[in-house]
Amino acid sequence: MSLAFARMASRAGCLILLGVLGSCGGALPNVAISRHQAERFYGTPTAMTSVASLVRARGIQVPDESSPVPLLEQLQAELAKSDPSGAYAGITYDLTRGNVLGRDWLIQSPNRWGRPASDLPYYPLDCKDCDRDILLPSCSTDTDCAGGGVCGTIWPLPGSPRGADRKVCFGHSDALLVDVHDLVAAARQSVDINLLQPAPDTRFLGALRDALNDLARSRRPVSVRIIVGQYPPDEANASAFLSELTSELRDIPGARLTVSVAAMRSCAVTEDCDSYSWNHAKIVTVDGREAMVGGHNMWSPDYLVDNPVHDLSMRVRGPAAASASRFADRLWQYVCASVGKKASISLANFASGQSVPANECPVAPAPISPSRAAGGVPILAVGRLGAGITKDFANQSELARDLMLGAAQHSIRIVQQDLGFSFGRADTLFPDSTIDRLVDFLRRRDGHIYIVLSNLGAAGNSGSTYSNGVTLEALARHLRDAVQRRVEAKDPLSRYEIRRGPDPVNALLCERVHLAPFRFGPDATWPSGKTISNHSKLWMVDDRVFYIGSDNMYPVNLQEFGYIVDDKKAAADILDAYWKPLWQWSQRAVVSGEGVEKCIFREVKQ
Repeated sequence: MSLAFARMASRAGCLILLGVLGSCGGALPNVAISRHQAERFYGTPTAMTSVASLVRARGIQVPDESSPVPLLEQLQAELAKSDPSGAYAGITYDLTRGNVLGRDWLIQSPNRWGRPASDLPYYPLDCKDCDRDILLPSCSTDTDCAGGGVCGTIWPLPGSPRGADRKVCFGHSDALLVDVHDLVAAARQSVDINLLQPAPDTRFLGALRDALNDLARSRRPVSVRIIVGQYPPDEANASAFLSELTSELRDIPGARLTVSVAAMRSCAVTEDCDSYSWNHAKIVTVDGREAMVGGHNMWSPDYLVDNPVHDLSMRVRGPAAASASRFADRLWQYVCASVGKKASISLANFASGQSVPANECPVAPAPISPSRAAGGVPILAVGRLGAGITKDFANQSELARDLMLGAAQHSIRIVQQDLGFSFGRADTLFPDSTIDRLVDFLRRRDGHIYIVLSNLGAAGNSGSTYSNGVTLEALARHLRDAVQRRVEAKDPLSRYEIRRGPDPVNALLCERVHLAPFRFGPDATWPSGKTISNHSKLWMVDDRVFYIGSDNMYPVNLQEFGYIVDDKKAAADILDAYWKPLWQWSQRAVVSGEGVEKCIFREVKQ
């Protein structure tokens, strides 16, 4: 346990160094260039082609909500223009129908809206009297759970008969463990998991280990593949993580389980791919029929105890799960082609009852047959391959986002960690092609933009940062300058006019852009004084189409994956269960928007 905490505690300094390394050189991320800065280019788009240039050169259009063609079909067709050969169809963009979003499809943690910051029950990770796999106290009823926890049922204790469920006390977000365990343990053929380093620890590690034990005891022939994205200067230890996962599997008779763990980074700025890039996707997908996708990392100190980070994921049944499997398989193709050739790729294997060479690449699962269409939810899976995996343009995730924001008619809602990236830079990078779309909306429509961001200086218990150090003032200044440039481009003499009333740019922004730091209840900080962290990656257009995934809006160049959903009921669910309580509390700290007396756009200096 102490080693795990020591490893986590060192990560703050590592991330600071990463920011310095990753932003002092290399190609700009695809969205860091606005369409007004982009020059027309000719020929085949490459991994470094900006989104703005690609849209202009390929004649890519925003979807039209008034068209009889469904929005996601339009969006899929426009994304295809960025991939002339179709090489990434089904990998970084894939439209499926017939998906099901069950009763608990939306996964948010902690789901404790309106509570005081001191009123989030949790159980420390160093419990001495708890079952060693899950480190939660046993209980019979809620009254056994000190501090307001809830007594809930989980899977049997390892070694117990099937069906011998046990009860433990759940803190504010420990139900996440059941989501992960039960999804993996239900696999019939294959499991793909994509994560960011460090590897799952303590409770999350226990949930995964127990799920693999269940699979081994089932004697089903299941292949499990896990990719851990690793960033410099630290490396993820694939062999050590595999050993922790499989420590109890060797004694299970009749098991037919294979487990492969890869730690990977696809590019460093000193290589010809001219960037830093690694897996940042968060995927658990099983048999191509069910998947959990979103922002959640499996880091127990950051998610399950005090000062928890807020995050958002979703669970889907149907063919969209196979989209996640194909994306994961494309990363595995890169790992298998690079293992033994690149120091930033390592691989470790386990097979029940067999000896497997460490660097032997796992056999790719058989092509996944389409799931039976049992539901009616269309989902467009979108991803990005970042740098190093391919020289082609394969960033349909950000292209799709810009196109959908460009299609907005009434409202845009954004919940993010940050919109700017500044670690180690003299300047701050913003997603200018995306901001261009926000300015388009403000200039053409009468609707409103809502932006909720993590708090400045936010950090997890592990030392991980959930703030890029970009103030709301810096973002406000950048947005105002973008609108001002658009006004002056239309009327160059406007800058010399003597104003006889309020500045029209500030008036526009102060009325229709609602900018706020994240709040979940009445408090601005945790009882310890730590600022509250938000790690969700959500955008929503016209209260109809939304994205949940791993792709941050601030410009970086990693491997990402997420889902765009166009479904009235799902949109209503997310508005009622997530957005409305989030805005109810965050708007108490709002710094712009109708009725805000001291609007930040008027307060920031030129």
